[in-house]
Amino acid sequence: MQRFIARNKSASHSAYTLVEVLLVMMIMVILTSLAASPLMQSWRDQRTGAATEDVRALLAGTRILSLDRDETWQFLYEPGGTHYLRVPQSAPTEESADGTANRGKHSDTLPTEITFGESAGNAASTVSSELLNGLSNASELSGVPWSAPILFYSDGTSSDASFEIVDAYGNSRFISVRDLTGGVTVRDGASL
Repeated sequence: MQRFIARNKSASHSAYTLVEVLLVMMIMVILTSLAASPLMQSWRDQRTGAATEDVRALLAGTRILSLDRDETWQFLYEPGGTHYLRVPQSAPTEESADGTANRGKHSDTLPTEITFGESAGNAASTVSSELLNGLSNASELSGVPWSAPILFYSDGTSSDASFEIVDAYGNSRFISVRDLTGGVTVRDGASL
């Protein structure tokens, strides 16, 4: 009989109570929430950075396109919105049979919860329907209030411009275009 009692005592010591299990679960939830906040911030920074890189690459590509084509191209964005656009400054005088006049035109949007900053003092401009011809979403783009155009000239120079890309959580990046070189730089919004 003593053996039976001894076995029951050892079995009761190896089990966990409900309170102990709940305490461990609470500690795990607290530690997970502490780790999740920096991870979410890092993910948001990465999304804003990736969107900014897409815009920066299109700006740099616009400079190269204007050099290659020996014509002026423009980049426009929707202040407070998500649309951006690359089109020539003037419509081609004739449409080629192979569609080369529309080559190089590009339109895109920023990801959800990421927008261009509001333009200070810039009146909204419009883009003519001739310049939008050949873009799949031309009808949608015709009603967008655009920023002042950032022009890229055939000699490698450009308009001097800067604008901001922001997300819904306060992360921001500033993009600057240098007039003399047409170079494009990106700065973190927190470094200002």
